[in-house]
Amino acid sequence: MSESLDTASTGEGELPAATTGSYNNELARSLGVGGNVMLTLSSISPAASVFILGGAAITSYGTGVFWGFLLGGVISLLIALCYAELGSRHPIAGADYALVARTLGPAAGVAVFFIGLISLPLLQAIFALGVADYLGVAISGADPLVTALVVTVLATVIACFNIRTNAWVTGSFLFVEMASLTLLTVLGVIHIERPVSAILVPQALDTSTGNLAPIGIAGLVLVITQGVLAQYGYGGAIYFSEETKNPRRNVARAVLWAAVITVVVEVIPLAAILLGSDSLTDLIGADLPVKEFLEQRAGSAITMFVLLSMALAILNANIALGLQAGRLLFSAARDQAMPAVIAKPLARISDSVHMPRVATIVMGVLSGLACFVPMTILVNATGATTAFSFAFIALAAIVVRRQRTKVPLDLYRMPLWPVPALLALAAIAGIIIIGVFDPNQWVSLGIAAGIVAVGFLYHFAYLRSRNETHLLLLDAAEADD
Repeated sequence: MSESLDTASTGEGELPAATTGSYNNELARSLGVGGNVMLTLSSISPAASVFILGGAAITSYGTGVFWGFLLGGVISLLIALCYAELGSRHPIAGADYALVARTLGPAAGVAVFFIGLISLPLLQAIFALGVADYLGVAISGADPLVTALVVTVLATVIACFNIRTNAWVTGSFLFVEMASLTLLTVLGVIHIERPVSAILVPQALDTSTGNLAPIGIAGLVLVITQGVLAQYGYGGAIYFSEETKNPRRNVARAVLWAAVITVVVEVIPLAAILLGSDSLTDLIGADLPVKEFLEQRAGSAITMFVLLSMALAILNANIALGLQAGRLLFSAARDQAMPAVIAKPLARISDSVHMPRVATIVMGVLSGLACFVPMTILVNATGATTAFSFAFIALAAIVVRRQRTKVPLDLYRMPLWPVPALLALAAIAGIIIIGVFDPNQWVSLGIAAGIVAVGFLYHFAYLRSRNETHLLLLDAAEADD
């Protein structure tokens, strides 16, 4: 790696300028907006979100899932605007870590790095452990742990191919995933049983009476949180910044397109299910509402096909998450955010496929080990980390224009800055505050806060005294190969 210093300044604000210079362009800059969006959507896995998180939300909050995912989508779009501006100014493979470190400072950046380092492998494990549930319709008795390990190995191996190959592989799987969501929508539309007004009043099943009852403001806030989590992942487009052509313009586009598509393809199928089910009471009372709807409207054969496609969607998500996890670790190692003996191999780029193979394999191993952790611990350890990451991103988007750095002409700027970032930060702060008053969320919030605290401690105990040689925080060269 090399440094090419650029000391130009615009005097745009009052914060100290970020460290100037750039890394050589070692990753293959071969993706357009479409390729980046396909990889990003694959990591979000909208179909899995509808089946798993959307289905769970229908069971708990009934018709409230419509407003929850719709209003959650509004929050997601606000956060996407933050990611787009930050990613355009700092198009670097480390995504959240790189953006926060170069905007809010190295201590906050390291805290966010620890969030990603822990949450990405755990999230992959959660997905992988759920594959057996969907394969069970064709392969009875599939062991969840063995299946999860096989999925993890497959995802890691595929993630070690070059980026264009992965874009084609994940794009093909994504096509099947989108076909399943289209099928759900069509089945709901051609079997509409009730007017749209029936789903505009948030109601859930009252187990004491067996009838539908309003869920109240508290329930609505909780289902909005579910919606935000189900749509999370559009910021992953920034992990592929150094492999995307014209990154300052195209990465922002990829973030925004991924967010908009995700919201649309999650909200519409869920609304169609609510409108097209035989009975709202039976749908909400079912253990697996989406499966119940499919069996009602399509029969067992098509239901089996869709459930198998969910297994494929989860594998696809793990491939894309593996790509992101490897680039996170690579970016931090290249920044020298760890001892040199560890950083050197992790920062190495494969000459044959132009990707961080060692870092990707290491994160794959961590994901495999996480499969042995009980599911309750995995869920608790990842539940609140998303909200903490979003809070850092929104705060970074509020202060980023105060940096005294050279501003390229093609930089993306969010409209009405800083209003979207302030609204996003207020929404995320509200979610966290509500969680503080909910005893069921204390473990999750405590783990997330602990991860952030360890990140800050690591920075002040180890990195701060080595700031001349560690945590370089340079930008990446933007010239195409």
